[in-house]
Parts: sequence; C-alpha cells; structure tokens
Amino acid sequence: MAVSFQLGDEIRERTGENVFLCYQCGKCTAGCPVSEEMDLRPNQIIRALQLGLEEEVLKTKTIWLCASCEVCATRCPQGIDITHLMDFLREEALKKRIKAGIPQAPIFNQVALKGIRKYGRLYELGSIIGFNLRTGQPFKDAGLGVKMVFKGKIKLLPERARYPRDLSKIIQEPESNTKRVAYYSGCSLHSVGEEFNLSTKLVCQKLGLELIEPQNWVCCGSTPAHATSQLEATILPLKNLALIEKTGLKDLTLSCALCFLRFRRAIYDIQKDFRLREQVEKEINYIYLNKLKVSHLIETLMERVGLENIAQKVVKPLKALKVVCYYGCFLTRPPKVTEAEHPEYPVSMDKLIDIIGAEPLDWSFKTECCGAALSVTQPKVALRLITDILANAQGVGAEAIVVACPMCHANLDTRQLQLKGIKKPIPVFYFTQLVGLALGLNFKELAINRHLVSSLPLLKEHNLI
Repeated sequence: MAVSFQLGDEIRERTGENVFLCYQCGKCTAGCPVSEEMDLRPNQIIRALQLGLEEEVLKTKTIWLCASCEVCATRCPQGIDITHLMDFLREEALKKRIKAGIPQAPIFNQVALKGIRKYGRLYELGSIIGFNLRTGQPFKDAGLGVKMVFKGKIKLLPERARYPRDLSKIIQEPESNTKRVAYYSGCSLHSVGEEFNLSTKLVCQKLGLELIEPQNWVCCGSTPAHATSQLEATILPLKNLALIEKTGLKDLTLSCALCFLRFRRAIYDIQKDFRLREQVEKEINYIYLNKLKVSHLIETLMERVGLENIAQKVVKPLKALKVVCYYGCFLTRPPKVTEAEHPEYPVSMDKLIDIIGAEPLDWSFKTECCGAALSVTQPKVALRLITDILANAQGVGAEAIVVACPMCHANLDTRQLQLKGIKKPIPVFYFTQLVGLALGLNFKELAINRHLVSSLPLLKEHNLI
C-alpha cells in the first residue's frame, strides 16, 4: 500500500493541526465516549494520517461517529485539536464523494442545513421528518414525537428570519445605567427547549438584568454546519455577532451551551486563520471588530448580578433538594476556546444552585457526553451514554439533574422514556427553572410542566409548589 507523508503537511497547512506531534499516548481514545463503536480509534486515526492513509481514514465509521464532545481536544498533551480534524475529515469525505461509513449522519446534516438555508433558522420537526423519510423509517420516534407536540416542545411550523442586507441601518442601543446585555436565544429555545427561553427571561427580569434580543438573528449552524463546512459554520455565528456588535452593546449572553461554543469557536477560528477571516468577512460584508464579550448565561449571572445579590432575592429556598449539575460537553471544552477555568470539573453551576438553597452533589458525570445529535443518527449509542449519566446521578443520591443546554435536556428528559435500565425516572430541570422557583416564580410560568418526565411529585414533596 502506497503512503504519502505529504498528507500531514497538507493537513497542517489547511487546518493548523500538526498530526506529527502525536506520540500515541492514547489519551484521546481513553476519554472518547464512543471509541468502542469506532472501527479506528482516535489515536489510530492520527497514526493513519501520519502515514498518509487519507482514503482509508475518509472511509471509516469513526469520523461520522464522533460526537464532537471535545474531550480529545481538551486532553491531548500535544495540543492537537482532534475534534477540528474530525470536522476537516468529514468535509473532505463529502467533497470527494466518499460513501460515509455511517450514511445516516451526513443525511441528517444535509436535511437540517437545507432548512437553515431556507428559513434562516433550524426547523426541528422538518429536519426529523426529512431525515426519517430519507432513511426509510418514516415512523421512527413517532410516539415520542406526539408526546412532545402535546407538551408544546415541538413547533409544527418553521420560524423564518431574514438576515439584514445592510447592517448600517441597525439602530444603536442607547447608553443606560441599567444592566443591559445582548441575548441570543438560538433555535432550540423556540421549540424543543422553549421552557429554557421562558425561564431565562423571567429570571433575568427578576434579577434586574435587561436582555436585548436582536431582530432577525439566524441559526448558529449547530452540529450540521461544523460537520459539513468550516466556512459555513463560521459565517453563521459571525452574522449574529456582527448584528449584535452593530447595536453597540458590549456583552452577549447565550443560554444554549451549543450556541455558546459555536460563537466562541467562530471567534477563535477567525483570529487563528487569516484566510478564513477574509472569506467570512467578504461573505457577510462586515469587518468584525471583536468588541463583544461572549458568555454563557451562568457566567453572566455570576458576573453581572453576583451570587450575593441573587441570594438576597431568594424567597423560597430549595432546601433539602438534592441535585447533580450536568454541564455536558460544550460549556467548558475545549478550554482554549471557552476559556473555562475548570474544564474537566466545573463548579459555577454548583455555586449557583447552592446559593438558592438546593444541595449540589459531587458526581463523576458532570462533563460526560450525552450523545448530542447521535440520538437521532445513532440512537443505540446515545441511549447507552444517557443511561450511564442517569445511573450515576441516581447512584450518588440525586433527586434531579440540572442542565444548561437544550440538547442535553432533550436527550436526558425525552429519551429517558425509551430506557429500560433505569428503575425510576429522574426529573431534569434547566438551571433557570430552579433559580426561578427560588425567586418565587410559579412552576407554570417557568414551563416546568412541559417536561416529559414529571417533576411535580418531587416539587410537591419538597413544598416547592
């Protein structure tokens, strides 16, 4: 078999990643949550690239099984961003029309991106129906879908957004002494995670934080974009960043952890890659000045409001409620992008939950992957990961799980109904819902009754409703 060692040089030129730095320590594979399902493990992918075996790598299941959880990029002692490499390899496989080792993955990405390009935002129901039809399983998850529709977690019609052609017409926000923060909700918070959006706005209002949501924001691209095209995955967040930067606001907060990472990743990539920056700025017709501080809502609440001020506004402490805080993959990893101080064992959400009276428990699955979009394309793999997370939470005595991402909530809450290994369902809350309860808001206002796994018996037991 002929090999070409020039491939490594080409990869370095196009991605900035030096595969020859890898000395096969295996940390990427050891931390990968889906490595046991892969035909080539992450470290073996790198070794194959060192040997120039491009075609063999592009035909693997591995590049399509990767859940983009960022563990490998976080733990690599040589600083190789393997997640970025996986995106590059998927894009190359598509360009060269190489049949995907797992055909369901690119099909889902194509269907979802088609909706994003058409409507400006992700049309979740349309994406699922399109995917099911394209893969010959029209009634897959139909029963679960009906339950979600009745709970108001799926919008039947798409939302449309038209990105403005002329950013110069955007009105500057007036200077004010009040706490004003730009707010990007994202597509899922208008559908499957709408209760996160509702509770976010109510909590911020209670805490005196004014959220300014830009008109005509568009989808950040989510997983389908970065798994298909780095250029498109960078253009979409930059469109929104430009839109917000033009308002003159200095701080941007995001509730969705996945949106947060896509925004931070886009900023990181254009700072690192001048050619990419030129392409993006030409496409959006705007030179991004990087004047915005981009934070997740947890960080915003802690910095702009403060734990002490939040504690002073608590009227109904969540005493005796034992929970575990689940951060998932995208809030903290990779730290070079998120700038997280503790990427492997974060504590910010724990501090917030503690200040409102609940008891955050230590556990081992704070940042483990829930499978992300694999719940659609490879449900058996995702269900294994979800089962492990739920079992560990219950094993330490948690009565509920607290999350900060609509995808994590969808997997842990809705997919729980499909599990056989969990003896008793465990409620899953958005952290804003628990903060809202502590601030005296009604559980219906916070849309807690929309969850598929009912938390009402638990809240009644603790006299919280």
